[in-house]
Amino acid sequence: MASIKVKFRPHSAQKDGSLFYQIIHRRLTRQISTDFRIKSSEWNGYDIIIPPDCGEARCAYLNSIKDGVHHDITRLTSIVKRYNASGEVYSTEDIISSFNDPGTIIGFMSFAHSLIEKMKKIGKGKMAKRFSATISSLAKYIEHEDIPWQEFNSTLILGYEEFLLERGLCRNSTSYYMRNLRSIANKAAEHGFSLCPNPFKHVYMGVDKTVKRAISLKTICRIRDIDLSESPFLDFARNVFMFSFYTRGMSFVDIAFLKKSDLQNGMIRYRRRKTHQLIQVKVEAQTRKTMESMGECMSAYLLPIITDDTEDIEQQYQNSYHRVNRNLKKIGELIGLETKLTMYVARHAWASIARSNNIPISTISDAMGHDSETTTRIYLSTLDTSSVDRANSKIMKLMTM
Repeated sequence: MASIKVKFRPHSAQKDGSLFYQIIHRRLTRQISTDFRIKSSEWNGYDIIIPPDCGEARCAYLNSIKDGVHHDITRLTSIVKRYNASGEVYSTEDIISSFNDPGTIIGFMSFAHSLIEKMKKIGKGKMAKRFSATISSLAKYIEHEDIPWQEFNSTLILGYEEFLLERGLCRNSTSYYMRNLRSIANKAAEHGFSLCPNPFKHVYMGVDKTVKRAISLKTICRIRDIDLSESPFLDFARNVFMFSFYTRGMSFVDIAFLKKSDLQNGMIRYRRRKTHQLIQVKVEAQTRKTMESMGECMSAYLLPIITDDTEDIEQQYQNSYHRVNRNLKKIGELIGLETKLTMYVARHAWASIARSNNIPISTISDAMGHDSETTTRIYLSTLDTSSVDRANSKIMKLMTM
Protein backbone atom coordinates (compact mmCIF):
# COMPACT_ATOMS: atom_id res chain seq x y z
CA MET A 1 0.00 0.00 0.00
CA ALA A 2 1.21 3.52 -0.79
CA SER A 3 2.75 5.61 2.00
CA ILE A 4 1.53 9.23 2.39
CA LYS A 5 3.32 11.77 4.58
CA VAL A 6 3.22 15.51 5.19
CA LYS A 7 6.59 17.23 4.80
CA PHE A 8 7.90 20.75 5.40
CA ARG A 9 10.34 22.60 3.14
CA PRO A 10 11.92 25.65 4.83
CA HIS A 11 12.58 28.79 2.79
CA SER A 12 16.22 29.65 2.11
CA ALA A 13 15.64 33.37 2.77
CA GLN A 14 14.14 32.84 6.25
CA LYS A 15 10.62 33.43 5.00
CA ASP A 16 7.69 31.08 5.57
CA GLY A 17 8.39 27.59 4.28
CA SER A 18 5.96 25.35 2.40
CA LEU A 19 4.18 22.08 3.13
CA PHE A 20 4.06 19.26 0.60
CA TYR A 21 2.82 15.67 0.47
CA GLN A 22 5.25 12.82 -0.08
CA ILE A 23 3.85 9.68 -1.75
CA ILE A 24 5.89 6.46 -1.82
CA HIS A 25 4.62 3.45 -3.77
CA ARG A 26 6.58 0.54 -5.24
CA ARG A 27 9.80 2.23 -4.10
CA LEU A 28 9.06 5.33 -6.16
CA THR A 29 8.71 8.71 -4.42
CA ARG A 30 6.71 11.63 -5.73
CA GLN A 31 5.61 14.96 -4.24
CA ILE A 32 2.49 17.12 -4.35
CA SER A 33 3.07 20.80 -3.65
CA THR A 34 0.59 22.91 -1.67
CA ASP A 35 -0.04 26.61 -1.13
CA PHE A 36 0.21 26.17 2.65
CA ARG A 37 2.92 28.39 4.18
CA ILE A 38 4.16 28.20 7.78
CA LYS A 39 7.24 29.20 9.78
CA SER A 40 9.93 26.72 10.81
CA SER A 41 8.94 27.28 14.46
CA GLU A 42 5.42 26.07 13.61
CA TRP A 43 6.58 22.63 12.46
CA ASN A 44 7.76 19.86 14.81
CA GLY A 45 8.96 17.40 12.18
CA TYR A 46 5.68 15.69 11.46
CA ASP A 47 2.84 18.08 12.30
CA ILE A 48 1.89 21.76 12.55
CA ILE A 49 2.22 23.22 16.05
CA ILE A 50 0.78 26.44 17.47
CA PRO A 51 3.42 28.37 19.49
CA PRO A 52 2.30 29.60 22.95
CA ASP A 53 2.86 33.26 21.99
CA CYS A 54 0.82 32.92 18.80
CA GLY A 55 -1.68 35.73 18.19
CA GLU A 56 -5.39 35.02 17.72
CA ALA A 57 -5.36 35.66 13.97
CA ARG A 58 -2.25 33.49 13.44
CA CYS A 59 -3.81 30.69 15.52
CA ALA A 60 -6.90 30.79 13.32
CA TYR A 61 -4.68 30.73 10.22
CA LEU A 62 -2.69 27.71 11.46
CA ASN A 63 -5.85 25.85 12.46
CA SER A 64 -7.30 26.43 8.99
CA ILE A 65 -4.11 24.97 7.47
CA LYS A 66 -4.34 21.96 9.78
CA ASP A 67 -7.91 21.42 8.57
CA GLY A 68 -6.80 21.78 4.95
CA VAL A 69 -3.95 19.29 5.37
CA HIS A 70 -6.22 16.82 7.17
CA HIS A 71 -8.73 17.12 4.32
CA ASP A 72 -6.06 16.51 1.65
CA ILE A 73 -4.61 13.48 3.45
CA THR A 74 -8.13 12.08 3.84
CA ARG A 75 -8.67 12.46 0.08
CA LEU A 76 -5.33 10.87 -0.78
CA THR A 77 -6.01 7.97 1.58
CA SER A 78 -9.45 7.45 0.01
CA ILE A 79 -7.92 7.42 -3.48
CA VAL A 80 -5.35 4.79 -2.44
CA LYS A 81 -8.06 2.66 -0.79
CA ARG A 82 -10.15 2.75 -3.96
CA TYR A 83 -7.19 1.65 -6.07
CA ASN A 84 -6.40 -1.18 -3.62
CA ALA A 85 -10.03 -2.31 -3.56
CA SER A 86 -10.19 -2.41 -7.36
CA GLY A 87 -7.25 -4.80 -7.57
CA GLU A 88 -5.72 -2.91 -10.47
CA VAL A 89 -2.04 -1.99 -10.70
CA TYR A 90 -1.44 1.69 -10.06
CA SER A 91 1.50 4.07 -9.72
CA THR A 92 2.33 7.21 -7.76
CA GLU A 93 1.51 9.19 -10.92
CA ASP A 94 -1.98 7.65 -10.92
CA ILE A 95 -2.52 8.78 -7.31
CA ILE A 96 -1.39 12.32 -8.08
CA SER A 97 -3.50 12.45 -11.25
CA SER A 98 -6.60 11.33 -9.34
CA PHE A 99 -5.90 13.85 -6.57
CA ASN A 100 -5.68 16.71 -9.06
CA ASP A 101 -8.78 15.59 -10.97
CA PRO A 102 -11.91 17.55 -9.87
CA GLY A 103 -13.88 14.41 -10.62
CA THR A 104 -12.38 12.75 -7.54
CA ILE A 105 -14.20 15.17 -5.23
CA ILE A 106 -16.21 12.74 -3.15
CA GLY A 107 -18.25 15.01 -0.91
CA PHE A 108 -19.28 18.48 0.25
CA MET A 109 -16.16 19.20 2.33
CA SER A 110 -13.86 18.20 -0.55
CA PHE A 111 -15.72 20.55 -2.86
CA ALA A 112 -15.64 23.37 -0.28
CA HIS A 113 -11.87 23.16 0.19
CA SER A 114 -11.38 23.09 -3.58
CA LEU A 115 -13.65 26.13 -3.94
CA ILE A 116 -11.77 28.06 -1.23
CA GLU A 117 -8.46 27.49 -3.03
CA LYS A 118 -9.99 28.73 -6.29
CA MET A 119 -11.34 31.84 -4.56
CA LYS A 120 -7.84 32.63 -3.27
CA LYS A 121 -6.29 32.18 -6.72
CA ILE A 122 -8.74 34.54 -8.43
CA GLY A 123 -8.28 37.27 -5.82
CA LYS A 124 -11.48 36.78 -3.81
CA GLY A 125 -9.62 36.64 -0.51
CA LYS A 126 -12.44 37.93 1.69
CA MET A 127 -14.90 35.38 0.35
CA ALA A 128 -12.29 32.64 0.78
CA LYS A 129 -11.75 33.73 4.39
CA ARG A 130 -15.50 33.62 5.15
CA PHE A 131 -15.89 30.21 3.56
CA SER A 132 -12.76 28.89 5.29
CA ALA A 133 -13.97 30.00 8.75
CA THR A 134 -17.33 28.34 8.11
CA ILE A 135 -15.85 25.07 6.87
CA SER A 136 -13.43 24.95 9.80
CA SER A 137 -16.40 25.32 12.15
CA LEU A 138 -18.42 22.64 10.35
CA ALA A 139 -15.39 20.33 10.40
CA LYS A 140 -15.44 20.37 14.22
CA TYR A 141 -19.08 19.24 14.20
CA ILE A 142 -18.52 16.36 11.74
CA GLU A 143 -15.15 15.49 13.33
CA HIS A 144 -13.19 16.35 10.17
CA GLU A 145 -14.83 13.72 7.96
CA ASP A 146 -16.07 14.40 4.45
CA ILE A 147 -19.84 14.61 3.89
CA PRO A 148 -21.28 12.42 1.12
CA TRP A 149 -23.59 14.49 -1.08
CA GLN A 150 -26.67 12.49 -0.12
CA GLU A 151 -25.98 13.19 3.58
CA PHE A 152 -25.79 16.96 3.12
CA ASN A 153 -29.43 17.36 4.12
CA SER A 154 -31.70 19.26 6.51
CA THR A 155 -30.97 16.82 9.35
CA LEU A 156 -27.25 17.52 9.15
CA ILE A 157 -27.73 21.29 8.92
CA LEU A 158 -30.21 21.36 11.80
CA GLY A 159 -27.77 19.36 13.93
CA TYR A 160 -24.96 21.75 13.07
CA GLU A 161 -27.08 24.74 14.10
CA GLU A 162 -27.81 23.07 17.44
CA PHE A 163 -24.08 22.38 17.82
CA LEU A 164 -23.35 26.10 17.39
CA LEU A 165 -26.11 27.20 19.77
CA GLU A 166 -24.83 24.83 22.47
CA ARG A 167 -21.47 26.58 22.24
CA GLY A 168 -23.04 29.93 23.07
CA LEU A 169 -23.29 31.50 19.60
CA CYS A 170 -26.15 33.93 19.10
CA ARG A 171 -28.67 33.62 16.28
CA ASN A 172 -26.91 36.21 14.14
CA SER A 173 -23.68 34.19 14.37
CA THR A 174 -25.34 30.89 13.47
CA SER A 175 -27.13 32.66 10.62
CA TYR A 176 -23.76 33.91 9.34
CA TYR A 177 -22.45 30.33 9.10
CA MET A 178 -25.67 29.08 7.52
CA ARG A 179 -25.63 31.77 4.82
CA ASN A 180 -22.03 30.94 3.96
CA LEU A 181 -22.85 27.22 3.78
CA ARG A 182 -25.79 27.95 1.51
CA SER A 183 -23.52 29.95 -0.81
CA ILE A 184 -21.10 27.02 -1.02
CA ALA A 185 -23.98 24.59 -1.60
CA ASN A 186 -25.35 26.81 -4.38
CA LYS A 187 -21.95 26.83 -6.08
CA ALA A 188 -21.79 23.04 -5.78
CA ALA A 189 -25.18 22.80 -7.49
CA GLU A 190 -23.88 25.09 -10.26
CA HIS A 191 -21.01 22.62 -10.78
CA GLY A 192 -23.49 19.79 -11.29
CA PHE A 193 -23.27 18.07 -7.91
CA SER A 194 -26.57 16.60 -6.72
CA LEU A 195 -27.73 17.88 -3.31
CA CYS A 196 -30.83 17.08 -1.28
CA PRO A 197 -33.57 19.68 -1.86
CA ASN A 198 -33.66 22.70 0.48
CA PRO A 199 -31.32 21.48 3.27
CA PHE A 200 -31.58 24.87 5.05
CA LYS A 201 -35.38 24.94 5.41
CA HIS A 202 -35.41 24.36 9.20
CA VAL A 203 -32.60 26.73 10.31
CA TYR A 204 -32.54 30.47 10.98
CA MET A 205 -30.91 32.53 8.24
CA GLY A 206 -32.11 36.06 9.04
CA VAL A 207 -30.46 38.95 10.89
CA ASP A 208 -31.79 39.91 14.31
CA LYS A 209 -31.86 43.59 15.23
CA THR A 210 -29.49 44.07 18.16
CA VAL A 211 -29.61 46.82 20.75
CA LYS A 212 -26.23 48.55 21.10
CA ARG A 213 -25.57 50.22 24.42
CA ALA A 214 -23.58 53.41 24.00
CA ILE A 215 -21.57 54.69 26.97
CA SER A 216 -21.81 58.18 28.44
CA LEU A 217 -19.43 61.10 28.03
CA LYS A 218 -18.51 60.67 31.70
CA THR A 219 -17.39 57.10 30.98
CA ILE A 220 -15.42 58.25 27.94
CA CYS A 221 -13.57 60.67 30.23
CA ARG A 222 -12.85 57.85 32.71
CA ILE A 223 -11.33 55.80 29.89
CA ARG A 224 -9.26 58.82 28.84
CA ASP A 225 -8.02 59.55 32.36
CA ILE A 226 -7.28 56.07 33.76
CA ASP A 227 -3.58 55.60 34.56
CA LEU A 228 -2.22 52.87 32.27
CA SER A 229 1.45 53.90 32.39
CA GLU A 230 2.41 50.45 33.72
CA SER A 231 0.60 48.65 30.88
CA PRO A 232 1.83 49.87 27.46
CA PHE A 233 -0.43 47.52 25.48
CA LEU A 234 -3.52 48.70 27.38
CA ASP A 235 -2.36 52.29 26.96
CA PHE A 236 -2.00 51.85 23.20
CA ALA A 237 -5.48 50.31 22.94
CA ARG A 238 -6.93 53.22 24.95
CA ASN A 239 -5.22 55.71 22.61
CA VAL A 240 -6.64 54.01 19.52
CA PHE A 241 -10.10 54.09 21.13
CA MET A 242 -9.81 57.78 21.98
CA PHE A 243 -8.50 58.57 18.49
CA SER A 244 -11.65 56.94 17.09
CA PHE A 245 -13.87 59.00 19.39
CA TYR A 246 -12.02 62.24 18.62
CA THR A 247 -12.39 61.60 14.87
CA ARG A 248 -16.19 61.20 15.05
CA GLY A 249 -16.19 57.45 15.53
CA MET A 250 -13.73 56.49 12.79
CA SER A 251 -13.82 52.69 12.40
CA PHE A 252 -10.73 50.64 13.23
CA VAL A 253 -10.20 49.50 9.64
CA ASP A 254 -10.14 53.12 8.47
CA ILE A 255 -7.79 54.08 11.30
CA ALA A 256 -5.41 51.22 10.51
CA PHE A 257 -5.18 52.06 6.81
CA LEU A 258 -4.71 55.81 7.16
CA LYS A 259 -1.60 56.88 5.24
CA LYS A 260 0.78 59.68 6.25
CA SER A 261 -0.30 61.42 3.05
CA ASP A 262 -3.90 61.53 4.36
CA LEU A 263 -2.85 64.13 6.97
CA GLN A 264 -2.36 67.56 5.45
CA ASN A 265 -2.73 71.07 6.87
CA GLY A 266 -4.28 69.86 10.09
CA MET A 267 -6.94 67.78 8.29
CA ILE A 268 -7.31 64.04 7.82
CA ARG A 269 -8.88 63.14 4.50
CA TYR A 270 -9.74 59.50 3.87
CA ARG A 271 -12.22 57.35 2.01
CA ARG A 272 -14.35 54.97 4.11
CA ARG A 273 -13.54 51.40 3.17
CA LYS A 274 -17.14 50.35 3.80
CA THR A 275 -19.00 52.96 1.71
CA HIS A 276 -16.09 54.58 -0.23
CA GLN A 277 -17.40 57.97 0.90
CA LEU A 278 -14.77 60.71 1.19
CA ILE A 279 -14.50 62.01 4.78
CA GLN A 280 -12.61 65.02 6.11
CA VAL A 281 -11.83 65.38 9.83
CA LYS A 282 -10.13 68.30 11.54
CA VAL A 283 -7.28 67.26 13.84
CA GLU A 284 -8.14 68.81 17.20
CA ALA A 285 -5.54 69.37 19.95
CA GLN A 286 -6.73 66.23 21.80
CA THR A 287 -6.46 64.20 18.61
CA ARG A 288 -2.90 65.31 17.93
CA LYS A 289 -1.86 64.62 21.53
CA THR A 290 -3.29 61.10 21.26
CA MET A 291 -1.45 60.49 17.97
CA GLU A 292 1.81 61.60 19.58
CA SER A 293 1.19 59.25 22.52
CA MET A 294 1.00 56.29 20.11
CA GLY A 295 4.51 56.96 18.82
CA GLU A 296 5.94 57.31 15.35
CA CYS A 297 5.09 54.75 12.66
CA MET A 298 8.04 53.63 10.50
CA SER A 299 5.86 52.50 7.59
CA ALA A 300 3.84 54.55 5.10
CA TYR A 301 0.85 54.38 7.44
CA LEU A 302 -0.06 57.23 9.77
CA LEU A 303 -0.39 55.28 13.03
CA PRO A 304 1.75 52.36 14.33
CA ILE A 305 -0.85 49.67 13.60
CA ILE A 306 0.50 48.45 10.25
CA THR A 307 4.18 48.95 10.96
CA ASP A 308 6.02 47.06 8.20
CA ASP A 309 5.39 47.71 4.50
CA THR A 310 7.26 44.53 3.51
CA GLU A 311 5.14 42.10 5.57
CA ASP A 312 1.57 40.87 5.06
CA ILE A 313 -0.51 44.06 5.47
CA GLU A 314 -3.82 42.24 6.00
CA GLN A 315 -2.29 39.96 8.63
CA GLN A 316 -0.86 42.95 10.55
CA TYR A 317 -4.28 44.60 10.48
CA GLN A 318 -6.05 41.47 11.74
CA ASN A 319 -3.50 40.92 14.52
CA SER A 320 -3.81 44.53 15.70
CA TYR A 321 -7.60 44.47 15.53
CA HIS A 322 -7.86 41.44 17.81
CA ARG A 323 -5.14 42.70 20.16
CA VAL A 324 -6.68 46.17 20.58
CA ASN A 325 -10.18 44.80 21.23
CA ARG A 326 -8.81 42.23 23.68
CA ASN A 327 -7.04 44.99 25.63
CA LEU A 328 -10.06 47.29 25.49
CA LYS A 329 -12.08 44.56 27.15
CA LYS A 330 -9.53 44.52 29.98
CA ILE A 331 -9.78 48.31 30.32
CA GLY A 332 -13.56 48.05 30.55
CA GLU A 333 -13.19 45.50 33.34
CA LEU A 334 -10.71 47.76 35.17
CA ILE A 335 -13.20 50.62 35.34
CA GLY A 336 -16.14 48.32 36.15
CA LEU A 337 -17.92 48.85 32.83
CA GLU A 338 -20.89 46.56 32.30
CA THR A 339 -20.83 47.05 28.53
CA LYS A 340 -18.08 45.09 26.74
CA LEU A 341 -15.64 47.74 25.58
CA THR A 342 -14.67 47.42 21.90
CA MET A 343 -13.67 49.78 19.11
CA TYR A 344 -17.29 49.90 17.94
CA VAL A 345 -18.29 51.45 21.28
CA ALA A 346 -16.31 54.61 20.42
CA ARG A 347 -18.41 55.06 17.27
CA HIS A 348 -21.65 54.30 19.10
CA ALA A 349 -20.74 56.70 21.91
CA TRP A 350 -19.91 59.61 19.62
CA ALA A 351 -23.23 59.29 17.77
CA SER A 352 -25.25 58.93 20.97
CA ILE A 353 -23.55 61.85 22.73
CA ALA A 354 -23.93 64.04 19.64
CA ARG A 355 -27.66 63.26 19.48
CA SER A 356 -28.19 63.87 23.22
CA ASN A 357 -26.59 67.31 22.76
CA ASN A 358 -29.15 68.21 20.08
CA ILE A 359 -26.76 68.00 17.14
CA PRO A 360 -28.97 67.60 14.03
CA ILE A 361 -29.26 64.12 12.54
CA SER A 362 -28.16 65.51 9.17
CA THR A 363 -24.89 66.66 10.76
CA ILE A 364 -24.36 63.33 12.55
CA SER A 365 -25.03 61.53 9.27
CA ASP A 366 -22.38 63.57 7.45
CA ALA A 367 -19.92 63.20 10.32
CA MET A 368 -20.21 59.40 10.40
CA GLY A 369 -20.13 58.92 6.66
CA HIS A 370 -23.59 57.37 6.40
CA ASP A 371 -25.19 57.11 2.98
CA SER A 372 -28.39 58.78 4.15
CA GLU A 373 -30.15 60.24 7.19
CA THR A 374 -32.38 57.15 7.19
CA THR A 375 -29.32 55.03 7.91
CA THR A 376 -28.38 57.36 10.76
CA ARG A 377 -31.88 57.23 12.26
CA ILE A 378 -31.83 53.43 12.20
CA TYR A 379 -28.33 53.45 13.68
CA LEU A 380 -29.30 55.81 16.52
CA SER A 381 -32.42 53.81 17.28
CA THR A 382 -30.27 50.78 18.15
CA LEU A 383 -27.94 52.63 20.50
CA ASP A 384 -30.09 53.41 23.50
CA THR A 385 -33.49 52.46 24.85
CA SER A 386 -33.39 54.86 27.80
CA SER A 387 -36.30 57.01 26.52
CA VAL A 388 -38.49 53.90 26.17
CA ASP A 389 -37.37 52.72 29.62
CA ARG A 390 -38.29 56.12 31.13
CA ALA A 391 -41.73 55.95 29.51
CA ASN A 392 -42.25 52.47 30.94
CA SER A 393 -41.21 53.66 34.42
CA LYS A 394 -43.81 56.43 34.27
CA ILE A 395 -46.51 53.88 33.44
CA MET A 396 -45.37 51.65 36.32
CA LYS A 397 -45.61 54.63 38.71
CA LEU A 398 -49.14 55.37 37.53
CA MET A 399 -50.13 51.85 38.56
CA THR A 400 -49.14 52.58 42.19
CA MET A 401 -51.19 55.79 42.49
